Amino acid sequence: MKASRLLWLVWMILTVVRSVTLGQDAPPPPEVTRALLQAKTVYIISGHVRHYKPKGFLKKELVDETPFEEPCRKELEKWGRFTLVSDIKGADLVIRAYEKGQSNYIQVMSPGVRGSVDVGQSFFILDVWQPSSKKVIWSASKNVGTSWSTHTGIANLVKKLREEMEEQEKSAPKLDGVSEAGSANPQN
Repeated sequence: MKASRLLWLVWMILTVVRSVTLGQDAPPPPEVTRALLQAKTVYIISGHVRHYKPKGFLKKELVDETPFEEPCRKELEKWGRFTLVSDIKGADLVIRAYEKGQSNYIQVMSPGVRGSVDVGQSFFILDVWQPSSKKVIWSASKNVGTSWSTHTGIANLVKKLREEMEEQEKSAPKLDGVSEAGSANPQN
């Protein structure tokens, strides 16, 4: 009886693991790929963050800022693929950069070292959505604890978007239903 339960449990675990790993590398639907590749203009929405910023030794002040917009804008301008617009109505895509989770900073003081360590669980998130359908068509996240700063965390997510779009552009002729070989002179 115990052996059959164990066998059943192992079978269930393997089934779940197999289904999860198969779904990870699934290509995006053609309409999503088309929307990403045809977009020319982008509007950036950035999340506001309220946090305590060190002000001198052991003093802190509450700050309300948008630390995600600048690194996102810089990476998009460096890429040069999109025109950034100041009004959401003129955008083909909207990119939303924000942080989700909870950060718990613990002060660290020892001889020669002073600072804080983040022991919470928080993520930088970059979403791309279409204003016309209001659907998220691409998303990625990065653990805050593995980033040197907000700038590097958001920059890495924009780079990931760039890499995935460049990969999709390589396979773009497949979207039209006509391959490059099919467009050659048919009289050969």
